[in-house]
Amino acid sequence: MTQSERDRFHNLLLMANESPFEGERRNALKAAERMAKRHGLTLEEAARTGGAAFQQFSSQQAKSRPPRESSEAETAVRERTFAEMAKFIRNAEVRARSDKARHEEALKAAYGRGLDAEERRREERKTARDFQTPKNSRRRNPIVHARVLIRETRLPISEIASICDLDVYTVAGLKLKMRCTQKDDV
Repeated sequence: MTQSERDRFHNLLLMANESPFEGERRNALKAAERMAKRHGLTLEEAARTGGAAFQQFSSQQAKSRPPRESSEAETAVRERTFAEMAKFIRNAEVRARSDKARHEEALKAAYGRGLDAEERRREERKTARDFQTPKNSRRRNPIVHARVLIRETRLPISEIASICDLDVYTVAGLKLKMRCTQKDDV
């Protein structure tokens, strides 16, 4: 494996360990597993060796660039770090899957017991209400409405006053004023 591939493997493990996003962690772990599988290793083995097991340079590459030498302590620390990261990531994924399964089971049991039924009914009513045509919130001017009722109906003044939410004296004044204008027109 080239240095860039080792760096990529290392970065994938870091992302799987440190990313705040579950999907990103999961994808990074899967990519690291695929990379290790391509070389016939498990993720733990590849992490333990720090990607050194991936190295299968051709003779030309080996001659053109000498391999980097590192101390035994550095190699041991790298192996231990990769092994710990791989173990941590795997355990985190197992915990997340089990938590999700427990949550889904609890939710299913709660729905089975009828919990949250009122909330679901309320939501259904709300969606049904969204499809109804909204009522017109505009209101006719009460004076104009009273004039129309006086002109077109034979309702008593008290009834017109209650319909238009006006005072009886206001409706009576409108009726008298309308009579005067009708006589003038004739």
